[in-house]
Amino acid sequence: MKIGVGISIFWREKSDLLQTIRHVVDNLGLRNIEILCEHPFFENWGTEKAGRLKRKIRDTKETMDLEISLHTPYHDLNIASWNLPIRRAAVKQYKECVEMADYLDSRVVVVHPGFVSSRKFSRRDVLKIMTTNFIEILSLAEDLGIVLCLENMASKPKALGIYPRELLKIFEEVDSPYFKFTLDVAHANTTGVDPADFAGRMREHVHHLHLSDNQGKDNHLPIGLGTIDFKGFFKSLGGFKGTGVIEGWAPQYTDHFLSWSLEKLSDYAEKTAR
Repeated sequence: MKIGVGISIFWREKSDLLQTIRHVVDNLGLRNIEILCEHPFFENWGTEKAGRLKRKIRDTKETMDLEISLHTPYHDLNIASWNLPIRRAAVKQYKECVEMADYLDSRVVVVHPGFVSSRKFSRRDVLKIMTTNFIEILSLAEDLGIVLCLENMASKPKALGIYPRELLKIFEEVDSPYFKFTLDVAHANTTGVDPADFAGRMREHVHHLHLSDNQGKDNHLPIGLGTIDFKGFFKSLGGFKGTGVIEGWAPQYTDHFLSWSLEKLSDYAEKTAR
C-alpha cells in the first residue's frame, strides 16, 4: 500500500496550495497527495482564474515525481439533487475534475454520492438521479481512462451510500470498470458495521482508501486514537496495493497528526503481515 495525504488537512485561511504540496514532499517525505478541487482549498476552482494554478500544479508534479488523486467538490453541491440546475452544476464540476485529472496525468477522482435533500423525496428516485448522473460523468471518464471512486458516507439520515447493501446496489446499477470504491474507514465506523466486515463485503470494488480514526462519530482523529481495529481492517482487504490517503482536521498540529498516523500505519502494516 502506498501512503498519501489529503492536502486539505493543512488548510488554514490564506493557505497556499503549492507551498503545502512542497512541504509534504520536502519535509514529510510523502509523494502521494489528494487535492480537494473546490474553493478555498483550490483557489478560484471552477473559474478561469484557476487555470494558472492548474498549470503550476502540473509543473510541480513533474519536477517532484508526485502521484496525485483528486477529490470532487462537495460543499454546497448535491449530485443527487432533485433540483435540476443544482445537479447540472454538480455534474459540470465533477466533469471539470475529471478533465483536471487527465491534465495532470492522474488516474483517480474521488466522488461523493450526494444526499436526499428532503424527506418528501423517495430515496429510490434520488438514487436513480444519482446513478444517471454518474453514468453521464463516466462517459467522459472512460474516454480519458480516469477511475471514479465513490466514497462511502458517514451515517446520517439524508446521506446516500452509507451501508454496504446500498453501495453494492449503486455499483450494480452503474456497472462500469471505471467506477470503483474509495473506502473511508472512519465513515464506515459510524455505521455500526465493524470496519473489517465492511471492508470484506466491499473488497472486490475497493480501489482507494481514506484513512483516519474515530470513536464511532463522524470525525477524523489521528490513527490509533479511536476504536477502529486497523489490523483486522487491513487483513480483510487482503493485501491492498492502492493508495491510502490520510485525512483529518488539525489546524494547529498537522505535522504531528501526520507523523503519529504514519507511525501507527507502519505498525499495523507490520502486524498484519505476520
